[in-house]
Amino acid sequence: MKKIYYILFAVLIFSCEQELPTDSIDFSEKMVVNLLANNDEILKVHVGKTLSLVDSSAEQKIEDAKVTITDDNANVTELKYTFLYGGKYVSDFVPTPNTFYRLSVTHPKYPAATSSFVIPSVFKSTGASWQDNTGTDSMGFPTGTISFTINDDVNDRNFYEISLFRFEDLGPAWEVMPVVPENPEIAADPIYNPEGALILEDAGFNGQSKTLRFTTPFGSNLGTPYKYLVVVKSLSPEYFKYFKSLEDYSLEGGLFSDPSAIFNNINGGVGICAGASISKDTIR
Repeated sequence: MKKIYYILFAVLIFSCEQELPTDSIDFSEKMVVNLLANNDEILKVHVGKTLSLVDSSAEQKIEDAKVTITDDNANVTELKYTFLYGGKYVSDFVPTPNTFYRLSVTHPKYPAATSSFVIPSVFKSTGASWQDNTGTDSMGFPTGTISFTINDDVNDRNFYEISLFRFEDLGPAWEVMPVVPENPEIAADPIYNPEGALILEDAGFNGQSKTLRFTTPFGSNLGTPYKYLVVVKSLSPEYFKYFKSLEDYSLEGGLFSDPSAIFNNINGGVGICAGASISKDTIR
C-alpha cells in the first residue's frame, strides 16, 4: 500500500514540474497604471505595460503617454513625466478631500486606460497619547502603549491605514515602528500592507467611538522619552480592496492551489486608482 502512495506522490510532483503550454494563451498588450492619491502630496502616476507569461525582461515604463486628471468642475490638468520618484507622471497640485477626479491615460500603441478616485474626508479622532510601562516584551524589557480614538462615521463604510514612527535623534529621522495592535479582536487577524502599516475596516465598530491601542518598544532613550508620530489614512473602498487583495495573494496559493487575484479598477488596462486622506499626530 505504501508503494502506491509513493508512486502517486511522485506523479503529482512530476506533473507540477511540467511546463504548461503558452501558445494558446491570448495575450494583448495593455498599459499598467497605478495611482495611490492622498491629500498630503502631489499626484504621482506610474505607467508601464503588461508582459506576457514568456517575457522575462524587466518592467518597461512608458514615458510618452498622455496622462490627464479632470476634477468635478471639468478642469483638466495634464501630468508631466519626470525621472524622479522612480519615473512617474506628476501633477502641479495636491488633490482635496471630497472631490471627484477622473484619470485618463492614452498612447497610440495601447488601449486607453481610465479610472476615477475620490479623496475621503479626513478621519475624526481624539488626540493620540502614549504611556510607558504598560507591559513587557519577550526579553523582559518594559513596553509602552500608544492609544487614540476613532470617531467612526455611521453613514459610511470606513477603512483605515495606521502607521507608527519613532524619532531617532542619532539620525535624526523618523524610524518606522512595527504596528502591533493590543485590541484582541484586531490582533487576532491583522491585515498589513507591504510597508507594514495596519489596514483596518470599521465592520466591528461602525458609527462608534473606537479606542485603538498599539504596543511600543522600550520608551526612553538615555532617560529622555521618545517622540512618536501616528499617521492614519482614511481609505477609499478601492484602496482597501487593493491592499486586502495583496494580503490575500501573499497568504493563498501554493503547490496545490491558485493564488487570489489582485484587485484592479483600471478600465482598458491593469492597475489601481484610489484615494486616501491623511491625518498626523505627534506625541512627545
